[in-house]
Amino acid sequence: MSFICHTCGESHEGIPLSFAADFPDQYANMPPDERDNRCIIGSDQCVIDHEAFFVRGILEIRVPESEQMFLWGLWANVWEKDYDEISESWDEVGRENRHGPFKARLANKLSVYPDTMNLELTIHVQPVGQRPLFFVDEENHPLAVAQHLGMSAKDTSELVSRLLHLGT
Repeated sequence: MSFICHTCGESHEGIPLSFAADFPDQYANMPPDERDNRCIIGSDQCVIDHEAFFVRGILEIRVPESEQMFLWGLWANVWEKDYDEISESWDEVGRENRHGPFKARLANKLSVYPDTMNLELTIHVQPVGQRPLFFVDEENHPLAVAQHLGMSAKDTSELVSRLLHLGT
């Protein structure tokens, strides 16, 4: 399925419904030569200076007309004790029933939304093999509204158009 891009007017094949931040912004903004000495990072966890703790998760937004989800792959800053609990239960079957929810702060700035850095979140652990789910706590924030109400297909294609052309 193709769509006409709201940014460039061109036809794009398929509508990507998943965008992700590779790293927490604090790590991404650090000079590369400092990362090896100051950070421990994997695909789903990051520790900076033994004092900032991050986990990777998913923020889902329903697209009711298509019965699909728009997914943000993001990082959250968590308390050390919560980081330890999440880490220790990483391979624990049934962990979703025994751990969390956890309070956190969003660790990525999303340029398509206002003020997402440090946005208050609740993290819900999922079954083994699935990343945690992030839920925005600040109910009036546009990202929380989208998460709660969903996004129309039109709003989704407009958002995707903007995301595909960031930096151009």
